[in-house]
Amino acid sequence: MLAIALLLASTNAVPPASNSAEGQTRSDGATVASQASSEQRAGDDIVVYGEGRVRQEQTVGRKAMAILPPGSSPLKAVARLPGVALQSSDPFGSYELGTRLSVRGFNQSQMGYTLDGVPLGDMFYNNHNGLHISRAIATENIARVDVSQGAGSLGIASTSNLGGNLEFVSRAPSDTLGGEVAMTYGMYHTAHLYGRIDSGLLPTGTLLSVSGVIHDAGKWKGFGSQSDNKVNAKIVQRIGNATLTGWLNYSLHKERNYADLSPATLARIGYDLDFLNPDFATAVLLSQVSANQTARAAGRTLPFPTAGVTFPAPYTTVNDTYYDSGGIRRDWLGAVTLAAPLAAWLDAEATYYHHYDKGSGGIYTPAVFSPATAVAAAFPLSVRTTEYGINRDGGLLRATATLGDHTLRLGYWHEDNDASTDRNYYAVGQDNRPDVTSFLRNPFRSDFLTDLTTVTNQYFVSDTWKLDDALTIAGGFKGARVSNGIVTTFGTPFINGRIAARDWFQPQIGATYRAGRQEFFANYAENMRAFISSFRGPFGTTQAGFEAIRGTLKPETSRTVEAGWRFDLGALRGVVAVYDVKFRNRLLAAFSGANILGNPSVLQNVGSVTSRGVEIAATYRVSRPLSLIASYSYNDSTYDDNTVNGTALVATRGVRTVDTPANLAKAEVNYDDGALFGNLAGGYTSRRNVTYTGDVTVPGYTLIDAALGYRFPIGSALAGLEVQLNAVNLLDKRYIAALGSGQFFNTAASLNNTLQAGSPRQVFGTLRRRF
Repeated sequence: MLAIALLLASTNAVPPASNSAEGQTRSDGATVASQASSEQRAGDDIVVYGEGRVRQEQTVGRKAMAILPPGSSPLKAVARLPGVALQSSDPFGSYELGTRLSVRGFNQSQMGYTLDGVPLGDMFYNNHNGLHISRAIATENIARVDVSQGAGSLGIASTSNLGGNLEFVSRAPSDTLGGEVAMTYGMYHTAHLYGRIDSGLLPTGTLLSVSGVIHDAGKWKGFGSQSDNKVNAKIVQRIGNATLTGWLNYSLHKERNYADLSPATLARIGYDLDFLNPDFATAVLLSQVSANQTARAAGRTLPFPTAGVTFPAPYTTVNDTYYDSGGIRRDWLGAVTLAAPLAAWLDAEATYYHHYDKGSGGIYTPAVFSPATAVAAAFPLSVRTTEYGINRDGGLLRATATLGDHTLRLGYWHEDNDASTDRNYYAVGQDNRPDVTSFLRNPFRSDFLTDLTTVTNQYFVSDTWKLDDALTIAGGFKGARVSNGIVTTFGTPFINGRIAARDWFQPQIGATYRAGRQEFFANYAENMRAFISSFRGPFGTTQAGFEAIRGTLKPETSRTVEAGWRFDLGALRGVVAVYDVKFRNRLLAAFSGANILGNPSVLQNVGSVTSRGVEIAATYRVSRPLSLIASYSYNDSTYDDNTVNGTALVATRGVRTVDTPANLAKAEVNYDDGALFGNLAGGYTSRRNVTYTGDVTVPGYTLIDAALGYRFPIGSALAGLEVQLNAVNLLDKRYIAALGSGQFFNTAASLNNTLQAGSPRQVFGTLRRRF
């Protein structure tokens, strides 16, 4: 892709237009010029409140991300917005298995995500159709994030955006030669290095940027670290009146997991419980004792008589913890976009993208023993892996026609995704301990080998009608058909077949009305979430189970109504919004047994959810360097129906949805006079349900983060140098962060390890030099 762009760069070219974010397009085909002007009028606010948008929407820019500890996920910047709840067991929010995002009661996999218009899938840990934003690009290279908390953009390339979308826009190469280097060091031996160079405007009219990241963060408990290496490259080339943009991103992401907790282990062992590595002897003993107890209960001879039948304190079951767990992901993601005016009234844009992923998640399991060899008996542990592959290609076509007071937009998205999910086991021995953050070879057993396909076709049509200077009406519709297929080449359960989700008419209509400096908006939208080619979806069962649901299973849908007031009272700007959401055909997988056993589930429609709430957010600019930001959100999301698990009734009707806080309150102070800068931010998250019946909850908590920095002025001996100090969880609060890391459960009686402890206080220091 970059080679194509470089070849075109050798043609007669004129210098590119401005490379700022204002020239980049959104998923609905509209430029963000109006939003950029609102940013300028707001005095470069950290949060921009979606002026001119018919739905609840905000934007956070580079300033919001630069104040975070380097290496942080951009989701940490988004978490300051109303209605957005983010929990992570690491201080950066980049630990994928232990990070959860929810918006208005919708979980992370029910949102839509794109990077420069390219779909990132549903960003779930067990990726099947994309990748997490923390892998897709370095946060330092993101220009802004546009967040819609409810309706979502009509034109976004997503079939999972029931509850809104996050659109990430990358930085364009600078038109002047320069770059940046930054070094961060902090607690638990955390090191982060970032470097970027911009070519400036070359004689060929070409702009280039190349950057790299090396990140290694030691775990705050247990053994090991979480590392991430990235290379991002981007080119912009003007060809006549057209603009060609190409980018290619590489990521190698390794994370050694934090152990899941349960209320029982939390009470008995505490927040610091983690995997046993490097204590291999205890891991072996736990497995031996478990095998002895099973044998004794069956009246058989103990297989490990010297181990006894009693677990060593403080452990009481073999599933309290394991020896080690971790994962690895390698990704290549790239795209080429050609944007050109076809006439004075007509603009068009075409994008081709490709994504390749290879990944593995592994855990030491006592459920399967390593086989005996010629010189050794069977060993009471093995490494179980779930191995992933994604190879997807897609294209996006968009056109915008300006016809008087009407702006017509239409678009089409197609994607072919060939994926795979395999379950393998690797031998473990006293002197053979495979690294769970590596790609392993030569398994001694495979449970299943599957090939998964997803074919997506989606279109949208919209019209924005500016009736006068005060009133604008925007409406349209989209449609999609997503076909999912599975071929099992080996193993149990053995499933083959296809299933499709289709809805060719998903309408959306909204309006804005300006009265002086005030703006009122209202919007109605319908969305569908397609089935997923994953064992979290309809393929997570047996062939008989799949045949039983294939003709009756319905895709999840949502209907969103929202309205609000964007106020501009001079120094005080913000938004008040209310919403009513009906989430229908909720899909729930009924699991059987502990997570480590890997038992199949049965997917079923279990009714609907009603969500209602209010969101208030405001920025008060005390002076040009000093601003205050605050928000409050109330969400009432409850299940409308009881569910059935097998033959047992599960009383969920009227219960608050899992992992959905009713109250979110956030406040921050920001100061930046060009030299001295800082941020003090606090957020309150109220109690959340862990079980579907609400009989297990985790308490609310308040976290405070802080940052302080200084830029040495021009003319000084250290001109261009910047120092920054960050403290995460400043008051060292102990709390439960992510829920559902080991799935959700019906009641306390079925609850397994599924809680993640939040990170304690950590402090990081950064030196940055721009040139």
